[in-house]
Amino acid sequence: MSTKDRVLIRLEEAGPQGVSGEALAKELQVSRAAVWKAIQALRAEGVAIESAPGSGYRLAGPASLSREGILRALEEAGISVDVETFRSIDSTNSEARRRGMEIRRPLLLAADEQTAGRGRQGRSFYSPSLSGVYLTLAMPTRLPLQDAALATQAMAVAAARAVEEAGGPSLSIKWVNDLFLDGRKVAGILTEAVSDLEAGQAALLICGIGLNLTTEQFPGAIDETAGSLGALNRSRLCALIVKNALPLFEALPDTGWLAEYRARSLVLGRRLVFEKNGVSYHCVGEAIDDRGGLTVVLDHGDKMTLTSGEVSVRPEI
Repeated sequence: MSTKDRVLIRLEEAGPQGVSGEALAKELQVSRAAVWKAIQALRAEGVAIESAPGSGYRLAGPASLSREGILRALEEAGISVDVETFRSIDSTNSEARRRGMEIRRPLLLAADEQTAGRGRQGRSFYSPSLSGVYLTLAMPTRLPLQDAALATQAMAVAAARAVEEAGGPSLSIKWVNDLFLDGRKVAGILTEAVSDLEAGQAALLICGIGLNLTTEQFPGAIDETAGSLGALNRSRLCALIVKNALPLFEALPDTGWLAEYRARSLVLGRRLVFEKNGVSYHCVGEAIDDRGGLTVVLDHGDKMTLTSGEVSVRPEI
């Protein structure tokens, strides 16, 4: 790893308090001149770094995702995956699909910005530069398709754990794939698969997640429903998501994490509405079964188990 990359990682770790050039040189076992050269190289790449006599260096704004920083955090956690980062890309999920079965081992694709971020049911996911975490974890598998679908809920649990581990707030989960904070959506998940139709299996599992961190303004269509988590170390958060998600994916179809999914649920015991075949139904969320399905009690008393689709939480009266 180059001195420049090591300096960037250390600045990310130091946060707003910064770190002196002398301390950097001592920790990295290089000269002060080498530290200064690394700082200049980072600035030339567009990394905003402030410096002042006596206070050293600090990041003046969010830095681009650091592949080296992600790899270092994964190594410390004992996780081995391939990692690629992008300043801008159409969609990390789309990139994973383009690579298809060229992916031979778990791969993390993470971007500073998505120009065509994708959500469920053909929606877009707003992904402005440097204000969120947008990533896809792709891995070869031989899971039956119905088991691969469980990755969506497993990722929701993994991401909620990762946010807390990174120093962020506790999050709730709205069935099936959205993370919420204080009544606003802060993250969405999109799971896809490259299928082996003859075997009825998923040959490649593709699970993407976008999290809003410091986004302050959203497009009008989602301005009243979207929210942000707050500033977190983006490279470390990427690594923590992978650290928490990969073991859950590898253990599928085991669903030992469903107890936590239920405990974080935003829909159990709440009045809900969903649409099926063009008809709207009003109901109460009753339970989440061992396959992740949502059992609801309709207003006329009948029960139904939803295995896909989307529900909305109705305001309490």
